[in-house]
Amino acid sequence: MSDRNLDDQRRGDMVDRRRISGSWSLLFRPALVAGCIGLLLSMAAAYAVGRWEQRVTWVEFEGVAATQLIEMQNGINEYLSRLVTLRTLFESANEDVTRSEFEVFGGRLFEDHPGILRVGWVPKIYWKERAEYEAAAVSDGVPGYRIKSLATDGALSPAPESSVYFPVFFSTEAKTSPVYGLDYSTEPIRWATLERARDNDAVAVMPTRLFHDAKGSTHGVLVSVPVYVKGTSRTTIADRRRNLAGYVVGIFDLAHLLQSVRTATAASSAIVIHAYPPDLETNAGPGHQPAPDYSSAPATVQTVRAFAKGPKWSGLLRIGDANWHVQAIPAAGGRLTARYDRALTVLTAGIAITAFLAVYLGLASRNSRQLALANRRVLELAQTDILTGLPNRAFFLEQLRDAGLYERQDRGVFSILMLDLDRFKNVNDSLGHAAGDALLRQVALRLNSALRGTDVLARLGGDEFAIIQAGCHDQRASSIDLASRISKLIAEPFQLQGHRVEIGTSIGVALAPEHGSDQEQLLKKADLALYRSKSAGRNCFTLYDEAMSAELEARNTLEGDLRDAIARCQFEVHYQPYFDVQTGRRRGEEALVRWRHPTRGLIPPDLFIPLAEETGLIVPLGEWIIRQACDNAISWPADTTVSVNLSPVQFKQAELFDIIESALRKSGLPPERLEIEITESVLLERAVENHAFMERLKSIGVSLALDDFGTGYSSLSCLTAFPFDKIKIDKSFMGSLSRGHKSSAIISSIVTLARGLNMSVTAEGVETREQLEGLRTLGVNFAQGYLLGRPVPIDELNDQPQSYRSRLDAA
Repeated sequence: MSDRNLDDQRRGDMVDRRRISGSWSLLFRPALVAGCIGLLLSMAAAYAVGRWEQRVTWVEFEGVAATQLIEMQNGINEYLSRLVTLRTLFESANEDVTRSEFEVFGGRLFEDHPGILRVGWVPKIYWKERAEYEAAAVSDGVPGYRIKSLATDGALSPAPESSVYFPVFFSTEAKTSPVYGLDYSTEPIRWATLERARDNDAVAVMPTRLFHDAKGSTHGVLVSVPVYVKGTSRTTIADRRRNLAGYVVGIFDLAHLLQSVRTATAASSAIVIHAYPPDLETNAGPGHQPAPDYSSAPATVQTVRAFAKGPKWSGLLRIGDANWHVQAIPAAGGRLTARYDRALTVLTAGIAITAFLAVYLGLASRNSRQLALANRRVLELAQTDILTGLPNRAFFLEQLRDAGLYERQDRGVFSILMLDLDRFKNVNDSLGHAAGDALLRQVALRLNSALRGTDVLARLGGDEFAIIQAGCHDQRASSIDLASRISKLIAEPFQLQGHRVEIGTSIGVALAPEHGSDQEQLLKKADLALYRSKSAGRNCFTLYDEAMSAELEARNTLEGDLRDAIARCQFEVHYQPYFDVQTGRRRGEEALVRWRHPTRGLIPPDLFIPLAEETGLIVPLGEWIIRQACDNAISWPADTTVSVNLSPVQFKQAELFDIIESALRKSGLPPERLEIEITESVLLERAVENHAFMERLKSIGVSLALDDFGTGYSSLSCLTAFPFDKIKIDKSFMGSLSRGHKSSAIISSIVTLARGLNMSVTAEGVETREQLEGLRTLGVNFAQGYLLGRPVPIDELNDQPQSYRSRLDAA
C-alpha cells in the first residue's frame, strides 16, 4: 500500500469515528418497532372490541334464549293444565265418566295441540273387578280388551293375577290400538312415575321411547296426573294411596310440542335449542338415549361441535316434577353470531395507521440517513483540503488536540513541523494559478512519501503545510531527520506544464512537552521557528528555542510602540533631494519617514516599515506621510516636486486614490508636483486593478516612477503595460559603476530603453564623484545619494543648496 493510501486510510478512520451506521436494520429500526407496536396495539384493540362485540351479542343472545325458554315453558304449562282439567272431569262427576264422554271431552281439550299423542284413563282395578272391566271395554267397542303386562323385550302378554291393576281403560287412540289394557304397574319405571304422582299429589313425568307413534317421533314424555275418589281426603300419603281412583295419563311428543310452541310464538331462528332429558338413571326408560329430545334445527357437524365444546346458554324446562336441560347456541351465520365488524374495522384502521406511521418513519429514517450521509460528506469536506486531498486545518487542530490529550494522559511526546514553500508565489505569478495548484498537489505527494502511516499531514492553506509526528524513541532526532529529508525532497525539481520548477521549503519544528503542551503554544512556537527559517535564507529548518520567544516579545513590544507612535504622531518626514545631472539643479525631494522614539531615539525605517506592512499599520502611516509631504511641498519652489513611496499593502486599499486626491486638494499642491514611487512587486498582483488606479493618477496629473528597477523581476512588460514617467535605478548598481563596465552597460541599456519609452531616469545611491560623472556620461537624467544630500527634516531643508555644484564646491 502506498503512503498516499495510508494517509487516505488515516483520514478514513477519522471519519469512521463519526460514521452513522448504514445497516438496514438500524436504519429502519424505528419503522419496524413502530410497526410491531402499532400492530400489537391494533390487534389488542381489535381483540378488546371483538370481546365487547362478543359480550354484547352474547347478552342479546342470552336474552333471546331466555325469552324462548319462557315461551316454551308457558306452552308446556298449558298442556299440563289441560291434563289437570281432564282430572277435574273425573273428580267432579257424580256418576262414572263414560268412554264417549272421555273421548269427546279429551278430543276437544287437546284440539289444535299437536304435541299430545294420546290421553288415557288408567283406573285402579282390584282383582275381583278385572273381569267386569274387561267385559265393559269389549262392550264399549274395544275388541279383545284384556289387561296386559309389558315384558322387558316390549312384548305384551295377559297380566298375571294381582291384587290391583292399573290398565289403560280410556284412550284417545283408536279402539284397535294395542295400548288398551296395558297395565302400567307391570312396568317398574312407569309404575315409579305413577307412584310419585300419587304420593305427591302432583304431576309426575318421565321420558319415554315412543313405540307406536304414527308421526315417526321416538322421544316422548309420559305425564301422569293422580285422580282421587271424590270427597275423600288426600292430606297424607296414606290418605292418597287409600283414596286413589286412578290416573290421567298423557303421552307428549316433546319435539312436536316444543316446535309447535316455537312456531306459535314466532321464535327466532337465530338460535339453535336442544332439550335434553332429566339425568335420572332410575327414571330412564329402555328407550332413553343421550341424544337431545328436541333440536330446533337439523344436526350438522358444526352445531354438534358447538354444543360439545363451544360456549352455550343453559336453562331448565320444567315439565311436571322433572327438569329438561335446555341448551342454546347462536345459529351459524345468524344475527346473534358475533360478526366482529367493529373489531375488523378497528383492526383495519389500526393496520392502516400503523402502515402509514411505519412508512412515514421509514421515509423519515431514510431521509435522516441521507441527511447523515450528507452531513458526513460535509464533515469530510470540512476537514479535507479539496485541492490536495489532504486533511485541512480543522482536522489538523483536532488531531493536535487529541495528541496533546494523549501526551498529558500517557506522558507521550510528539512534534509539530510547520512548512512554508519558498518561491511558490513566483511560480504562481509566472506560470499561473493552475500551475500553482498542480505544484501543491505534487508537493503533497512528496510529503506523503516521506511520512509514516501514523504521522498526520495537513494543508493549512495557501502554501503552508503541517505535520504531527509522534511515537518516536528519540523525538528530537526523528523530527530533525524528517525535516532534513523533507527539505531535500522538496528541493528536487518539479515538472509543471513542460517547465522545470525549483522551489524550497522553510520548516519550523516544536516539540511537546519540551516546548509546551498547550495547542496554541505549540503552534505559536512552531510558527516562530518557521519565521526564523525564512529569515535565515529559506530552504532550511529551525528547531524552536527560547530566544525566539524573546525576539517575539521584542517584536510585540515594537508593534505596541508603533501603534502608540501613530496615535501620538511620533513620526517625522525627512527629505532627500535629487538633482538634474546635467544642470546640477535640485529638481525634487523624496519623502522618507523617520520614527523618533521617546526612549530609543531616531529609529530608521528598515526597522519598523516591514513590521508596519505586516501588521497593516502602514495604511494609516502612509496616509499621514502623503498628507504631510503635500503640506510641506506647497511652500517649495514651483519647479520642485515631492516623491512619496507607496507600499504594496497600501495598493490594496480601495480608498487610496481618494486619500491622494484629498491630500492634494487640502494642501493646494498641484498634482504635477507629486510623484508616486512604486516597486515592481506591486505590479505582480491585481494587474488590472493596479493599471486602472495608475491611469486615474495620471489623469489628474500625478507622475509615476518605477522604484528599485534592476532588482526583482525587472520585467520589461511592466514598462510597456503601465504608464510610468520615470525609472529609478537601484543603488546596488552604483557600487560597481566605477570598477567595471557591466554596470555601465546595464545603466546605458536602461537609459536607452527609457528614452525610447519617453521616460526619465534617476540613479539612487550616488556616493562618489566618479559615480556622478559616470552617470552624466551615460545620459542619466537625475541623481540622488549621500554625495548630493542626506535626508534632513523639513526645518533643515531650506538650508540645503539649490545646486549640487555648490555642495560639491563646499565639500
